Amino acid sequence: MISPAEFLIIKRYLKPKRKEGVLKVISIFSFLGIGLGVATLIIVMSVMNGFRSELINKLLLFQPHISVYQFIDYDVTKNKISKLLKNKNIQSKSLNLTYSIQSLVITNNANKGVVLRGLNKKDFLNDQLINKKIIDGNIGKFGNSYISIGSNLAEQLGVWVDNEVTILSSKKESTPLGNLPEQYTFKVGSVYKSGIYEFDNNYIIFDISTSENFLSGYVKDKNIEIRLENPNQAEVVKNSLSNEAFQVFSWIDNNKSFYDALLVERNVMFIILTLIIIVASFNIISGLTILVKNKTKEVAILKTLGFSSYSINKIFFITGSTIGAAGTIFGVFLGVLFSYYVENIRLFLSSAFNIEIFPAEIYFLSQMPSEIHWPTILVISLVSLFITFLASIYPSIKASKVNPIESLKYE
Repeated sequence: MISPAEFLIIKRYLKPKRKEGVLKVISIFSFLGIGLGVATLIIVMSVMNGFRSELINKLLLFQPHISVYQFIDYDVTKNKISKLLKNKNIQSKSLNLTYSIQSLVITNNANKGVVLRGLNKKDFLNDQLINKKIIDGNIGKFGNSYISIGSNLAEQLGVWVDNEVTILSSKKESTPLGNLPEQYTFKVGSVYKSGIYEFDNNYIIFDISTSENFLSGYVKDKNIEIRLENPNQAEVVKNSLSNEAFQVFSWIDNNKSFYDALLVERNVMFIILTLIIIVASFNIISGLTILVKNKTKEVAILKTLGFSSYSINKIFFITGSTIGAAGTIFGVFLGVLFSYYVENIRLFLSSAFNIEIFPAEIYFLSQMPSEIHWPTILVISLVSLFITFLASIYPSIKASKVNPIESLKYE
């Protein structure tokens, strides 16, 4: 507990006199340093969380949350998976038989290696994510030899809606020139633009129900794709299904390098920006040290009046901690405010300085993403408070060791 006398002394030290201008400046800089450090850390982490969510959402536009391979009977496996999801109380969006095939596409203008992604027409039409990405053509033109193609790929091949493309199959046909791959002709029914270069540049979506002859050479490439309501539950489902006889991969497994890179980048950024708070905490150390030096006589008088070393220690520790805590609260408020309005701030700065900040053609995002994660903010606040508490220990111990006899000897 703090006694009334201790409280008055702490209040007095937190409001230096005019002649103690240096102390006042150091206190202000300590407060602002901690506050701006915390705010910067919150803003950067919020923007990185937003980027992470946007990138993962884009990745999962064409990737399943769970992929199941090497199963024998589709219907039996599907029922088994559905029962497991129900027992685990995990909601799924879809559970479909698909193919992912590498092939060669040929047009009058160019040839290119591509990835063919097979979907049932019903799944394609009901997929709201794909529907929103169609930039030309009719989404209803799918199946019956119609395909959907990425915008970059369409540009490279020199084709657009209703143009024909030829795709080579792994099946062979005998010709006077020997065994050659069978060729199948499809029409472009729609063009999509996901905003992810890999998909827009390499993927063609086709209807597996109307391409049985084409797919007969790719029996080993079939898989069951599961989309969950919550992609974060993918690992739980994967671990449960791994006990079965088939192979199971989650979207994290399929993008492990990318996912790990995001985590490493986020952690490194947290550590680097925490250094700002550590540097700012040195202002607290220097400020309190100067305060102790200037108040040596006062401390000596307080001790002669009956204040214990513990009480003196407590006064200076709480003084430093109060500056740090106030700076942390200010930083949290400022950081959350900026994170919430980061897109408005970006637009204002772009307009005010006539420069393009966060161009959409580079980042493939129409606005700067920001996702406020309260557990992260709590961790940042606790780290900031811990650092400022540590910074207050040395000066407070030094103050408690002041010898009143030595300090008042020549007074």
